[in-house]
Amino acid sequence: MKLNIYTGLIIGFMTITANAGDIKQGQTKSAICAGCHGANGIGLSSEYPNLAGQKKGYLVKQLKDFKQGKRTDPTMAAMVLALNNQDIDNLAAYYSSLKAIPMVIKKQQTVTQKASTNEFPETTFITMKKSATLETFPQEITWQGGENMLYNAITPDAKLVLATSPSKNSVYIFNAKTGSILAVVKVGKAPKGVKVSPDGKVAYISNQGSNNISVVDLINYKVVNTIKTGKGPHNARFTQDGKRAYVTLQGGEGIGVIDTQLQKMIKIIPVAGITGPHNLDLSKDEKIAFVRDFVHHVAVLDLQTGQVKKVLMVGNGHGGIDVTPDGRYAATAAIGDNFISVIDTQSYAVTNIIVGNGPHGIRASKDSRWLYVTITKENQVAVIDMQTMKVVKKISVGKFPFWIAVQGNF
Repeated sequence: MKLNIYTGLIIGFMTITANAGDIKQGQTKSAICAGCHGANGIGLSSEYPNLAGQKKGYLVKQLKDFKQGKRTDPTMAAMVLALNNQDIDNLAAYYSSLKAIPMVIKKQQTVTQKASTNEFPETTFITMKKSATLETFPQEITWQGGENMLYNAITPDAKLVLATSPSKNSVYIFNAKTGSILAVVKVGKAPKGVKVSPDGKVAYISNQGSNNISVVDLINYKVVNTIKTGKGPHNARFTQDGKRAYVTLQGGEGIGVIDTQLQKMIKIIPVAGITGPHNLDLSKDEKIAFVRDFVHHVAVLDLQTGQVKKVLMVGNGHGGIDVTPDGRYAATAAIGDNFISVIDTQSYAVTNIIVGNGPHGIRASKDSRWLYVTITKENQVAVIDMQTMKVVKKISVGKFPFWIAVQGNF
């Protein structure tokens, strides 16, 4: 009897110890959460709850509910996929140990300047998530849009600008010259990325909440087809001939390959070594995909073999990625950090450039000379001279600048 009691006490103690969670290991694992919930557990915007100071039991329950499907969210589904029970305990222990005090963000002292045609040789459009607007550059004109403006794109003939509103399950279509709204088209649930086909006839809207892509006719402004995808489609990229489109499946499956003539996803390419494929762009010869994940990685994916050639460490959190039109660099942002990473597409060497707190959208000029970055926490747009790899201007804009569309860089 004594042996049974003693054994029971040891088992009970081991169970309590195992469930206690390791704060240091939780801090290490928390890199996967920083993209939305901040490096110190303070949400990067109002849509992301603060985790710092939450009760451990509450955090454990929420994570397990997401993992078991009792709570559903495309982004969280990808995040919890690789977590075991010990990881969950460790994360909960870490976040519950933090003080629930928002971080004070110190802005860089770069002098804010006006945009000019020198740095903006082509018309450039930037969405403002919290302001529900678009701003044009170099004119610095503000257009009123829809609630929660996110991703945007411009048609090849530069006549239309599109922007998604996940709050309205819609894509807004603007006259690119006047800023007037020509149509508001209902699409699927929680639309994120928008990309226009090379011929300018249709746009693909990635509906992360309904696991499909809406094909929008840009002549009649209506949905003409819906393409089923894997879990959590986030953004797409057409090939130059328009025959294929690659879509990031943030639910974790990899990259979906769409036959645009069949308007059907024909296969999924797994992307090993990253968590939640978020955004992507293609090398100039379109043989390589540079895939940005939701944590702090870029995968170099060989599209011919389906093999990951290399996984590169970049800044924390999610962000955009853009291969410069000359094919020389792939630049990616990191909303959970204060720098962007510029990747040499031949050597895969990474150069980090401090730009300000919360960089997310990123796009190069048509001639590849300039790189534009949205600084979400400072409400600015940084302009980088790619010849010197230095920030030369920071321009004040609306609230939460999110994404960038540049005429001539698709």
